[in-house]
Amino acid sequence: MRLSQDHINIIKKVAKEIYGDAPVMLFGSRVDDSKRGGDVDLFIETSNPTSYQQRIDFLVKVERAGIERKVDLVVKSPNFPHEKIFDTAKRTGALL
Repeated sequence: MRLSQDHINIIKKVAKEIYGDAPVMLFGSRVDDSKRGGDVDLFIETSNPTSYQQRIDFLVKVERAGIERKVDLVVKSPNFPHEKIFDTAKRTGALL
């Protein structure tokens, strides 16, 4: 996993503030130690309804906390339709 412990801590802290105890997974190229570069792809699955504003708040907070790389956030919640990316993230991701 190509993510520093500091960045993992920031992501988990902000996720807890916004999404409670929902698990956070890293997926995409950053899971593969043999690859270089790439953005930070995150997947959060929650049983609570979510909003687009929560996603924006999450992205702003992680950037302000020091994560300078581009972060893509995928959130699975009951009030948004299922997307194929959810399955890919769960299958290939690593729990933070």
